[in-house]
Amino acid sequence: MCRGTTCQDPHESLNMPPTDPLARLSKVYSDLTASERRVADFVLADPEPIPYHNLGEIAEAAGVSEPTVLRFCRSLDLDGFSHFKVALASSLAAGGVAYVHRDVTFDDDLDALRSKLFQSSISMLTKLEDSLDMDAIETVVDRICAARRVQLYAVGVASILTQDTAQKLMRLDVACEPHPDAHIQMTGAATLGPKDVAIAFCYNGRVKDVVHASRTAREGGAHTVAITRPRSPLASAVDTLIAVEPREDTFLYAPMSSRIAHLMVIDVMTTMVALKRGPAIVPQLERIKESLATQWERERPRRRSSRT
Repeated sequence: MCRGTTCQDPHESLNMPPTDPLARLSKVYSDLTASERRVADFVLADPEPIPYHNLGEIAEAAGVSEPTVLRFCRSLDLDGFSHFKVALASSLAAGGVAYVHRDVTFDDDLDALRSKLFQSSISMLTKLEDSLDMDAIETVVDRICAARRVQLYAVGVASILTQDTAQKLMRLDVACEPHPDAHIQMTGAATLGPKDVAIAFCYNGRVKDVVHASRTAREGGAHTVAITRPRSPLASAVDTLIAVEPREDTFLYAPMSSRIAHLMVIDVMTTMVALKRGPAIVPQLERIKESLATQWERERPRRRSSRT
């Protein structure tokens, strides 16, 4: 029983916040059972996506039963799996400068800033290279090449992805319509049919306007694609998912390395479209290049000095 000021929070002896499951795990790891350690190893290997998994998925991935996962959570002094996910998400979001970048702090000098930003992007691209579903991309490429029209959906900071995709696909003789406006997205989606393709971009997969437009396009018979986080509402609303698991919590931090990952998916996808088009596309690419020739400022020769 606690009396006066003698009641001590049990977490204070561990010198950690009560909601930091990773710090707690480092303290109790040796006391876990063999099966609980399998859950711990799975969590520690890549904690960022854990809050987006359900209990069954964690159990299956760790090779244990669901009750084992629940025992693991209780070993961390948490009430259950939901409490564990919330605590883990809070812990992961606590680092970095909020709304800027999860790895950057106000104390970083310029060299540290440069290194953290580069390494974050390199790490994200390496992870993407290992996980990218090339079968899904090939399916999308085939659909794009056969499509009557391709519409592109995104809002906010992700809208630049629609512009980048459009300028690449238009060069490859694809009738492409980027729609960063939510109302135009819905209007456009309602006009699509079985010969069309709709591609949606969203970092977290939870933007309602993009999800609704994708569902509308799918209901009309168009083949729908999402480049987004797996196990998200948008991922479940489309025919083909190209999964990109962002390292950042894009609800709290600006999507930096996530944006680069999405751009890389676009580059892979559009390059595959170009290769599928074959050499016949080369004359069109040449015409486009020639049409832009007048837009380049010619380099002016340097004036010779009058001094000798």
